[in-house]
Amino acid sequence: MSPLRWFRKHATWMLIIFGVLLMAIFGLGPVFDNMAQGFQNASMASEDPVIIQYRGGEVTRSKLDELQRGHHASRRFLGGLLEAANKQCVKDGVQLTPLAQIIPPLGRTNNQDALDEQILVRKLLADRAEDEGVVVSDGMIDDYLALLVSPVEFSKSDLKNINKLANQRVPLKSIRDHLRLELKFMQMQRYTSIGVPLNPIPTEAVALYRQANDRIECEVVPVSVEEYVDKVTEEPSRSDLKALFEEGKYEYADGRMQAPGFKIPRKVNVQYFLADMNAFLETEKAKLTDAEIEAEYEKLVAAEDPLVIEVVQEKEPEGFDLNFEDEEESSETESGSSEGSAAGEAMPPAETPVTPGVVPEVQPEVVPEVETETAPATPGETTTIESEASVPVVDVPATEVEAPAIPDPTDLPVETPAVPAPEAGLNIVPKEGAKLLDQSFKVRSTKSQLVAFTQDEPVTSDAATSDAAATKQEVGGIGDLELSDESAGPQNAGENKKTRIKPLSEVADQIRDRLARSAAFKNKTEAAKRASLVMQRYQNEVLRWETSRDKDKKPAPEKPDFQKIADENRLAFAETGLLDPLELRETDIGKVNFLVQVRSPQGPVRNDFQAVSNKIFLEYDRVDELVPQAVDDIMTGNAYTYWTCEKEEVTIPEFSDVEDEIRAYWTHQKAIELAEKAAQEMADKAKANGEKLTAVFPEKAAPTGEFTWFRPGRGAQATYGMPFGVESPGEDFMQASFSLENGEVGVAANESRDTIYVIQRITDGTPVAEIGDEFLSKQYFRFKRIPPDVMGAAQHYAQELELDWRDEFVDSMELKRMK
Repeated sequence: MSPLRWFRKHATWMLIIFGVLLMAIFGLGPVFDNMAQGFQNASMASEDPVIIQYRGGEVTRSKLDELQRGHHASRRFLGGLLEAANKQCVKDGVQLTPLAQIIPPLGRTNNQDALDEQILVRKLLADRAEDEGVVVSDGMIDDYLALLVSPVEFSKSDLKNINKLANQRVPLKSIRDHLRLELKFMQMQRYTSIGVPLNPIPTEAVALYRQANDRIECEVVPVSVEEYVDKVTEEPSRSDLKALFEEGKYEYADGRMQAPGFKIPRKVNVQYFLADMNAFLETEKAKLTDAEIEAEYEKLVAAEDPLVIEVVQEKEPEGFDLNFEDEEESSETESGSSEGSAAGEAMPPAETPVTPGVVPEVQPEVVPEVETETAPATPGETTTIESEASVPVVDVPATEVEAPAIPDPTDLPVETPAVPAPEAGLNIVPKEGAKLLDQSFKVRSTKSQLVAFTQDEPVTSDAATSDAAATKQEVGGIGDLELSDESAGPQNAGENKKTRIKPLSEVADQIRDRLARSAAFKNKTEAAKRASLVMQRYQNEVLRWETSRDKDKKPAPEKPDFQKIADENRLAFAETGLLDPLELRETDIGKVNFLVQVRSPQGPVRNDFQAVSNKIFLEYDRVDELVPQAVDDIMTGNAYTYWTCEKEEVTIPEFSDVEDEIRAYWTHQKAIELAEKAAQEMADKAKANGEKLTAVFPEKAAPTGEFTWFRPGRGAQATYGMPFGVESPGEDFMQASFSLENGEVGVAANESRDTIYVIQRITDGTPVAEIGDEFLSKQYFRFKRIPPDVMGAAQHYAQELELDWRDEFVDSMELKRMK
């Protein structure tokens, strides 16, 4: 039978069979699709962890990434919209006046956790706004876009074209959907800011002004909570520990046990090579011979290097004295010293009291003869030197007066020239204060020569000798006595100072260190580079192996022998093990500080210090494992080559994993209760005795000194005052201290609650009425503004209010951070 005849004979049955097969395929297709989709969802669920859970639902990793992409796409669209509107305004000759606020950007940070937190806050506030009845319709989105580009108008096709230029693969509908969330968030943010005024009202300002300006003093006795941890004898129940675990398993520990937190943070294991600068330096110093040190010493001596040349003072010149007497001692010297009488100074006798404002009679005084050369004076003239004094001025008829002898320049002091004794017939009246040198002049030494110069404009020796007529310079406080440049100071003043060549034994170690340091630095740097190259080759091999198609068939690259590499290059090798940020900060590599450049929008680039531990966790998501990085310690000069060899992500622990931490937290809270009880007993004892704390507890109590509730802090915000002997004072401590009356005793914990203080106030404060009057009359009404210290305190409480609101919001949303 031919195939054609067979087909014709069985055609009916074949059509029936094909029909049934088609019906089965189309009927069971959705079933197979659902099965495939179920497998796919199960696979995605294992790779898409839940980040948070709250009463309105949950947010997964993929949803969080979608929200972040939607935020950035919306910002690009709105930026393109404003740019197009601005171009249209320039074309039409009008001013762009946006009547709506563009959605705020996310804060700039490289930390993925911080970005997640910001977008989660927007999601939660948007959901809460919807619960409160906030609705954002399509018409409201249209109105928002119109207000943003006022007075320009765009059609729907214009908006699509603008979005196409800004976001090639994101449709306008997705942008509008995300704008709905952002507008709900912005509206809820406005609601939460209502009731927090930017400026305090006058009544509040008076209270804040008092907190910033009123000073009190207390005495305190610290009671350490840590001392009572071992005194806790009570055992926690299983249910108590379970309750604490449920309360804190989604929260990080704060380090001060303020609240339960048992969530395990990220951890890293860091390996590193250390190039010790001192080790390289000692090696190079050992290579230097004594002959090399001696040769370098001779070179330094020939070059008069300060390392080997020392300037020494051989002896002080005669009459050298910088200990000026005070006014009372000088007055006594002027009135009763034999030196003053021998010098021929005209002054009242020592036993005659001098009454201010009354001129006593001056008896003729016998002036001793002085053997000096004589110089003729003009007959009939009176020679008098005037100065401020409380003694009379006696005019003596001028006769042949002996000219004062110029003292030997070698007898003059280096710093201040000696004052010659006055001649017979000259009445030198000392100025009040007994300083004969005029304070408007100073004397300095320039190349073994004293040069007199005024405070305003010094006169150099070159300027003084340029003109023959100007070679005489007046020495302040010596009246008409004039000295030329040649006699203004001792020509051989340099003889009082001599140079000494240090012996080789005294500077040999310093010379050896100087010669070896350059080679040591070079060798240290080269050794660190060789170790870094080894790590780079190993990291490249691992990367190629991980990305190869036959990875499962090939073994992983062999790990280098790090200790052998360290020994060959005179390095040290170390490994930290898996540590969290706080633990890594306490390691040798974590403590290393290096210089970084910080750029702020308000100011120029500045240098700052950063710890390696902070850098490692900031780059946790951006730097892969085994990637070597180099850093030099600015304190020691040591070089480090480090890399992360292992990373561990954030995990939510099981109860058994953190049972010890839960028990430690519970015990710490009980220790706080015991410390508070002990502090209260001490306070009651001080009250019963009616004495100060320093009298009742002399070994433990101490005064705080004066302090205010607030003091200026960084920026515009104030911070708490600084009472001596009090670690991290907080609101509870300040509230207790300033609410006490003089002599009263109270108890309060510090901000970290690791110390309980017994507090006794020992001074009175300023009354509120006086503080209010001073603020209103001298500050508020006078300057028509709120003083900065008041604004700083107001900002402090505004931030505290915002933090409290956030805590309440988290509790009301039943938020649980899963990752």
